[in-house]
Amino acid sequence: MKKTTLILIILFTLSFAYTEENLKPLTVDTFFSEKDIERTLAGEIVTRMSIKYNAWNENTDNSIYVPPSRYANEDFSIYEMISDEKAFIPYKITDESKLNFYNTIVAYSKLQGMKYYSRRIGQVQELMVSCYRVESEKSKKRINDKKFTAIPPKSTNYFFQEDNKFGKLTFRSEVYNEGNSFVVVNTCTQPITYLVYVNKKEEFKSISYFIYDEEKEGFFYYTVSPIRIRIDLALKKLSPTTFSNRLRATTVHLAKLLGLDWEDKYNPWIEEKLLSGGYKNY
Repeated sequence: MKKTTLILIILFTLSFAYTEENLKPLTVDTFFSEKDIERTLAGEIVTRMSIKYNAWNENTDNSIYVPPSRYANEDFSIYEMISDEKAFIPYKITDESKLNFYNTIVAYSKLQGMKYYSRRIGQVQELMVSCYRVESEKSKKRINDKKFTAIPPKSTNYFFQEDNKFGKLTFRSEVYNEGNSFVVVNTCTQPITYLVYVNKKEEFKSISYFIYDEEKEGFFYYTVSPIRIRIDLALKKLSPTTFSNRLRATTVHLAKLLGLDWEDKYNPWIEEKLLSGGYKNY
């Protein structure tokens, strides 16, 4: 009996410690190594991609660890495809600019027209055919973007998008504010189909952390896109660049909305270097 009680106490203590770890404030070193910081401050966007089986031999990493947080506390190691990206976004924070930033990241209609680099055709083309805010995951009726006059600790919104790869999808968007930092968790509320259902609802996400640095006057930006792909045939047909290039499109488009011109960064990969394994971290 005493042994059982002791085990329960230990398990409770470990569980509490893990919870406390997740409740720590957002910090840059949670997501960025010293080398990442150096590279992103120099203007580089650091991108990684990993897909199960690595059928195209294009993975930069065998696996990608996604640090848990109080905003996205999930075991992403079970996801068959993960791509992530790190950058530094110069942005001077004032009360006014902070509110403007918040209203920018919840302006879902402004995602329409987003472009990405199509590796298949070798040029930039439109990705986001249509995008707008809706009232719920069941609704497709367009409503205006909400204009906030004050920043709440959390807001939950829904948006509908149609892109030229995955078709028509609805997302739940949870937006958090922690001091001068922000987190956006977008979760697809329906399965994705690739002739058949590739996954279940809520198994395609994008999670973006904007961690503000007062000294550097800007956001250290970490964004990750995990997706379950439950069909082996799809895993072997899909190149990981299908996903990494979408993620880069979001980063470049966000920069544009914030007044930065990163249009020369649409393509994350130099083809020859990719094919020769020059991006591999293993």
